[in-house]
Parts: sequence; structure tokens; C-alpha cells
Amino acid sequence: MTTSQTQFLTEVAAAPMGPPVPSPVRAYFAQRLRIRVFNFILEKFVAAQEQGLTKAHLSRRIGKTPDLINRWLAAPANLTIDTISDLLLGISGEELELHSSSPFNQTQNNYSHYHFLTSSVKEHDQVRTQETGDLSSSALNAAMSDYAQRQQPTLAAAQ
Repeated sequence: MTTSQTQFLTEVAAAPMGPPVPSPVRAYFAQRLRIRVFNFILEKFVAAQEQGLTKAHLSRRIGKTPDLINRWLAAPANLTIDTISDLLLGISGEELELHSSSPFNQTQNNYSHYHFLTSSVKEHDQVRTQETGDLSSSALNAAMSDYAQRQQPTLAAAQ
């Protein structure tokens, strides 16, 4: 059997004068962007919640109904640019700075942060069983919380 190594997403790599980009590929990148925008807005909202912002206050601040705010902050959606602008202004008084990059110029991350989690679990001494090595949910939650706290200075420096 012969095989050939073709680059994944060749239509995207051939930009700007390449062949048409197939609909499934466009849908993939659209959903990926929705998730990134949602996570960005949700991070801003969670940070503002620590300073006392509530969904009710946010709804009054931007003149939208509370159920609409709940829907926007519940799951990634196809938000308009106006909605993204309203949410960022209402949450943190900020505007979105745009930057784009090619998926082919990004470094590949084929690893996990599991080593940080296991070291945190050892600190909390909460292991479910020795024979399976499975972590209890409370140990995993504690480890994830500890890892998130360690990453706060890194995230703040990146912004």
C-alpha cells in the first residue's frame, strides 16, 4: 500500500490564491473562534465577579435583559461584534484588541499539564486508591485550583 504525506488543511495553507476552503474546514475555524471569544469574555467576567460584578448588574450596565446575559455567558455562541463590544465594556471597561495568526506558524502543544496536577495532589495528600492511581474528585479539584493559582502571575504578565 502506498501512502503519501499531504499537509493537513492544504486549502488553508495555500492562501490567498489557493483553492476554495471547504465548508467543514470553515465551520471548524468558526467554532474555534467562538470558543476562544467565549473563553476570553468568561475570563474577564470571572475576574470582575471577584470584584463584585453580578450578571444582574452587568445586564443593567449594558441595557440588556438578565436572561440574555445568562445565555451569552452560558456557552459559546455566534455573538455579534456589537455584543462582544457591549460585554467587554460592561464587564471591564475594555475594548477588544485584534491579532491574527496562521495555524501553521503556531508551535504544537502535544503535552499536558498533568505533572503540575500530580505535584499539587501530593501536597494535598488526597489519593483515592494505590492500585489504580485514580484521583478522587476532591483531590483533582484541589490540584486544579492550586495549578490555577500558580498560573495567575503568568496570565497577568501575558496580558
